[in-house]
Amino acid sequence: WALVAMVLVIAAFYFWKGTMQFHEPPTGRRIRRFTNWQMAIHWTTAYAFITLAITGLVIVFGKNVLLPVIGYTVFSWLALLSNNLHNLVGPLFFDCIILLFFTFVRDNVPRAYDWNWIRRFGGLVSKQDVPSGKFNAGEKVWFWGGLLVCGLIVSASGFILDFPNFNQTRNTMQIANIVHLIIASLFMLAALGHIYMGTLGMAGAYDAMSKGYVDETWAKHHHELWYDEV
Repeated sequence: WALVAMVLVIAAFYFWKGTMQFHEPPTGRRIRRFTNWQMAIHWTTAYAFITLAITGLVIVFGKNVLLPVIGYTVFSWLALLSNNLHNLVGPLFFDCIILLFFTFVRDNVPRAYDWNWIRRFGGLVSKQDVPSGKFNAGEKVWFWGGLLVCGLIVSASGFILDFPNFNQTRNTMQIANIVHLIIASLFMLAALGHIYMGTLGMAGAYDAMSKGYVDETWAKHHHELWYDEV
């Protein structure tokens, strides 16, 4: 229900604010924001995460939600596919987390000016721009709290469940299962916000990670301190 509520909140926010547009017309001059390697590791991690999220939801809630709708035969195949994909993609996701961390950690070090962004909530409610570096404080919270903390906890608990050949007790695996579900749910809640801001929420944001370049007006509008450095 928390996931459903988050979707409704995001939908309400979108109908209230719409897509955040440029304050000034684009100039046509492009600034390199991400390298090919950065885009590749980001999208590999994203696809792995989406696969784990969907298959995890099928495993946890499928029997109560999907089974009455699609029947035993189709659900049995879907559950088997989801279980195997979840177990196989999990270790890949952990590898992606490590690579993504070392790829982006340099630009996610907290700075003094990040507090101003947090205090003003990034200007999402007001229409005042809040200067930030290459990544704003919200993205840094997602990096450290989501990617690193949630990612490592969900991976560690997943390994306990994925490889039950290290003499884990049943009690240990039950605890790991609960921890895995709780942290994964929190991870998905935060990811919904991240996905929204990277697509519908902000004009030009998707181009940054899909093409590697942004218009200089976008850079100045959303990441003014980084724009000044460039």
